[in-house]
Amino acid sequence: MKVLKFGGTSVAHASNINKVIEIIIDTLKDNEGVVIVVSALSGITDDLITLANLASKKDIKYEIIFKAICGRHNQVIKELIDLKNKKKVSQEINKKYNELEEIVKNIFSVQELSLSALDAVMSYGEQLSSFIINEAIKSRGISSQFMDTRTIIKTDDNFGEANVDIENSYKLISKNLKNKALSVVGGFIASTKDGITTTLGRGGSDYTASLIGAALDVNVVEIWTDVDGIMTEDPKKMKNALLISEITYEKAEEMAYNGAKVIHPKTIRPAVLKNIPIYVKNTFNPSGSGTKISNGKK
Repeated sequence: MKVLKFGGTSVAHASNINKVIEIIIDTLKDNEGVVIVVSALSGITDDLITLANLASKKDIKYEIIFKAICGRHNQVIKELIDLKNKKKVSQEINKKYNELEEIVKNIFSVQELSLSALDAVMSYGEQLSSFIINEAIKSRGISSQFMDTRTIIKTDDNFGEANVDIENSYKLISKNLKNKALSVVGGFIASTKDGITTTLGRGGSDYTASLIGAALDVNVVEIWTDVDGIMTEDPKKMKNALLISEITYEKAEEMAYNGAKVIHPKTIRPAVLKNIPIYVKNTFNPSGSGTKISNGKK
């Protein structure tokens, strides 16, 4: 099995998501199970945080942000979902909009933003993107299972950066995703044993991918971004940055803690314990070799 995680500009809008689907179709040719982990549409998590903060200050401008969030997702549905399924998908997504609106109205009325309420609001980025992307895959005639990550990753109630109950989560992941041809889940989100929504901290979708990979003992975890892999310098700042083709888990974790934004620091840990290689690859250059992160032994 393989786990592929897509985030950032890879899922910014419909044309990029089409590139993601092409990579998924290509991966399926290997006839092995694949789990897709997706982040929120690019920029949506920040918009959701702004939405919650405005509501807590009783600032009616939150309604403008809410409409803009709905508009972004509606546009993706319009461009990616085939006509016969568009109505059904829109109905499901509208239910999510209504849930989000109720949570935000409650924040507005109490004028308080608890960490648990913020987690609930932030979770809608991945709730919406994962459902829509799964439906977009199905629109291509590919059978795919949607799984709400909150039912398979369980945490404590440390809202904002919850700690994963590894043993329980691994059992649930294995039960629901093992031996499935293709599954799509949202990264970053989880829930307590009582079903209260939590999040794994910003950038936590990488961690979700690694947890699922470790639980399923996959052959490889692939983190798909908008750069060719881990670079010697930030390529957006340094034009002569070079690609690091191979790196050890230890060195990658050190780079992550020192601010390299390509990979989330927590991501490495579950993979190290199961000795699963992680590849960092570019959605916009899928034939590139990327960076391989492993124990360095041949």
